[in-house]
Amino acid sequence: MNVSRLSTHSLSVFVAAACFLATFGWESTSQAQPPNLKRLQQQQAEMKRRMEQQAKQAAENAPVLPNDPELLSLHREFIIKAEKLATQYERKKQYDKAREVFEAMNRLVPNLEEAEVGLARMLQIQKTEDKKFTEVQANLGWQDSGVTLQEGIPAMLDVRGTWTLVHETGPEGIEIPNEMRVPDQRVKLGSLIGIIATSPEDLTKGRPFLVRPGHEFKAPKTGRLFFRMYDIDPSDNAGKMAVQIQSTFAE
Repeated sequence: MNVSRLSTHSLSVFVAAACFLATFGWESTSQAQPPNLKRLQQQQAEMKRRMEQQAKQAAENAPVLPNDPELLSLHREFIIKAEKLATQYERKKQYDKAREVFEAMNRLVPNLEEAEVGLARMLQIQKTEDKKFTEVQANLGWQDSGVTLQEGIPAMLDVRGTWTLVHETGPEGIEIPNEMRVPDQRVKLGSLIGIIATSPEDLTKGRPFLVRPGHEFKAPKTGRLFFRMYDIDPSDNAGKMAVQIQSTFAE
């Protein structure tokens, strides 16, 4: 075999391959770059847009402060002292008083971050500070939970159990009395309902609410919490529900 001839042939093949890559391979690589560059530019533009939007929202939510220097000084003095007072109340576990201080700070200087964060923290603590379990029998009317909720304080109810709704009726069906009707259309016969009462009269004339397990709500007024099955005559029903109540209870 002629080695020089083989080397010449191999060199020719290498040169041809290099020419091919130069013509087609490198060209395709250079064509693949612009889409990547374009994608990068789009990402940068999107990031810039988000940063501008966040800056705009921050400016809109910035605390509204007075222009008068003396009045501004009074505002600052109040905020500093109020924040110290809220911290003292929180250390003493007087969360209701700490919440009132944060609410006052927020009224004086709307959107003040320290006040909003502190208020959210107090509401979270108050929502879970106290806990009580109670059972609701299916065959009884309104049943006292033993808990007094506070107006404006978050509360959460969790429910477990099943019960049986029994009704005997003729072709005319069952008419729900006016005093038993509730405005919430989600309430059905057999539902667990609750009411916050301050007097026995509230149990007959008050407005019950549908108990939604795991749903957080704020008591519209301070009062005793009662439960029952939504039924006209519960005496023939069977079963019970176990209810866990979480909130900061009134004494």
